[in-house]
Amino acid sequence: MSANWLDFGTGAYALLGGSNIGVIAREGRAIMIDAGLDRSTAKKAWRQIETLGARLEALVITHGHADHFGGAGWIAERGIPIYAPALEGVFAMHPLLEPLFLYGGAAPIRELQGKFTLAQDSVPHIKALTPGALTLAGLALNLIPLPGHAPAQLGVAYGDVLYCGDVVFPEETLARHPILFCTDLDAWLETLDGLLVLPYARFVPGHGESVTEIAPLAKANAARLQEIRDQAWAALADPCESGAVLRAVAAHFDVTFAAPQFYLLALTTIHAALTSLQRAGAAAVEMAENRMLWRRS
Repeated sequence: MSANWLDFGTGAYALLGGSNIGVIAREGRAIMIDAGLDRSTAKKAWRQIETLGARLEALVITHGHADHFGGAGWIAERGIPIYAPALEGVFAMHPLLEPLFLYGGAAPIRELQGKFTLAQDSVPHIKALTPGALTLAGLALNLIPLPGHAPAQLGVAYGDVLYCGDVVFPEETLARHPILFCTDLDAWLETLDGLLVLPYARFVPGHGESVTEIAPLAKANAARLQEIRDQAWAALADPCESGAVLRAVAAHFDVTFAAPQFYLLALTTIHAALTSLQRAGAAAVEMAENRMLWRRS
């Protein structure tokens, strides 16, 4: 077994790596949760499932980011059905949507065409999932809505284990990439608050180690999101464009963007923070001299 292969003793497993992969296997039948960045990662998980004497019967994608579904095309080629929340699954069926999304809907620049933001393979068909109880491959699951980082992210619970996608990031990620990627800041904060009362004994995030206590990470991630929003509001002392807000927030966290893709990822988070401020009545948008400016309300 790989040193990164975790056995939780209940038929639930995890393969830790750049993006974690969950496995649930009982009585020779298995499902996978997320498929990693590319084919090679998916192949590693496939081989680990084989060592259990189990046959993979389904793959569940928690959300539509390439580092979590990049290996799904290889899995689909093996005739395995793929499941995902409807909105998130569209990105796996049409990987170009992710760089289009990040580049405002325009044809993406080269820097957005690496496999981290543009999966190498598409999935021809995905079966839509909704929150609630579900039986796959004879395994009783509960699908938990975890929106915020991605619009319709779902966690997959089996017994007392919750595979929770990118609902939290580890402390080392908070330090290394302080401007967390976020599509809906308010939804993520609400999700993190609800995470504190979920009745699971083991949480397997999409990155970092599994944990038995999710509260410290949930609180740390929530504090970071609130700090980003507070710094966005502070940047609006004078009306300015969203790019200027990003520069101010980056300066606060001492961040220097080494490449355009990192800038664009962070800009999405700034837009989410500004939307949150607008919803709260703390900020407003206006047009002046063909510039879209944000100001305090």
